[in-house]
Amino acid sequence: MIRKRIAALLLAALLLPGAALATEAEEEISFSEEDYIELEHIDEEVPAGLEQVSLEEVPAGPVPEVISPDNPQSQYTPNFGSPYYGTDPEMNYWTLPMDITDEAAVWEMLMQPITVVDTGKSGSERAQLTIYAEPDENSRGVGVVTCVSQGVHVLETLPDGWSLIECYSSSFHNSDVKAWNMLVHGYIQTKYLKTKKPNTSYAIVIDKLTQRLYLFRSGALYTTLLVSTGLSNPSQPYNETRSGEFLMQVPAVGGFRDGSMIVSMAIRFNSGDLLHEVPHTHSKYGDNYSAYEPKLGSRASHGCIRVQRTKTPEGVNMEWIWNNRKNNIKLVIWEDWQGRQISYPPEDQALYYNPKGGEMYHNSPTCYSAVGRTFTPFTYGELDEAPFASLTRCNYCNPPLRKAEIDEINALHAPGGDHDPILTEARRQQELAQ
Repeated sequence: MIRKRIAALLLAALLLPGAALATEAEEEISFSEEDYIELEHIDEEVPAGLEQVSLEEVPAGPVPEVISPDNPQSQYTPNFGSPYYGTDPEMNYWTLPMDITDEAAVWEMLMQPITVVDTGKSGSERAQLTIYAEPDENSRGVGVVTCVSQGVHVLETLPDGWSLIECYSSSFHNSDVKAWNMLVHGYIQTKYLKTKKPNTSYAIVIDKLTQRLYLFRSGALYTTLLVSTGLSNPSQPYNETRSGEFLMQVPAVGGFRDGSMIVSMAIRFNSGDLLHEVPHTHSKYGDNYSAYEPKLGSRASHGCIRVQRTKTPEGVNMEWIWNNRKNNIKLVIWEDWQGRQISYPPEDQALYYNPKGGEMYHNSPTCYSAVGRTFTPFTYGELDEAPFASLTRCNYCNPPLRKAEIDEINALHAPGGDHDPILTEARRQQELAQ
């Protein structure tokens, strides 16, 4: 029998440089009062009473060769560092390298069935179960998993009614198992494991490293949106958005208010974690996004995923996702492991600008930031040369970062470093408390 194991790995708070919102002929989006429902804080109902987590040494052992010598980044999968890393020969979320450019492979992964925990009780979308260190409910809790929506990686099915699984612990602020977004391994009763097929209409990848949402349709990347995932702080390490694979749940939450902050079109995917439009405030002068919108493309939320409201050239924004919401759309979140790096785009990749006084560079010859205008092409290799060096990045069509911006992110995530000392310290203190 496989003995108890738990891997505690560093996770990340990525601080991408924020950019001011594009101002070229912005399209206004408005919502009526009926679009909102009054809700309390969205993450309050996570069950308490779970045992404290204790971190153990992971037994050393051989790791199969899964790294391409031509691409060291291929080692970074969602279960990177797991004692079971490389042992699963199947294509799935846990085994696929986090490479958004391999569109066919990403789509294949997104369409794979997902194993969730389901107790069979109605209204359990926010309920959570304990993951145990041993196949015994009296053993220590090492993490928690959200029912119905959160996927788990089944490692072994035992004959005594238990299964060994791994997943990122969905620990929220009032969980007794405070394994903040840690990749944990433990046991859960097999009878609660159910396999579900995702809705094939479209699927979503959230990458914490790039702070982007990648929407896939019909086997390929369809469009890219700016997001803000969770930003932890010393008193709130649980703000870190929990990674993993999930199924979005319908009926959706809708809108809610938190003090002066108004949130629209929220869709639940992991208990208190929601996908929703970037928040705004409201006054007699109308809706104001200036406090939250410029932070898109960097971490800023309390755990939810904030999504841009401005339309990409394909006409997609959070409103599009809301209008096309369906039950069991798969949403996966890629962890920004220390060592992951962003590659430069090809030098000959086409970018666009307005030579007659335009201040931004674009990803498309047309853009909702300047409706009716067709831009002039140039290449990514020319981006740091005159007259393009002074252009700012459009936050509608989301062209690639400049090399200097990519270098800054890569330096923060270089092997051997620590790009999230706040979360690292919170976990160290939790381990000392055991």
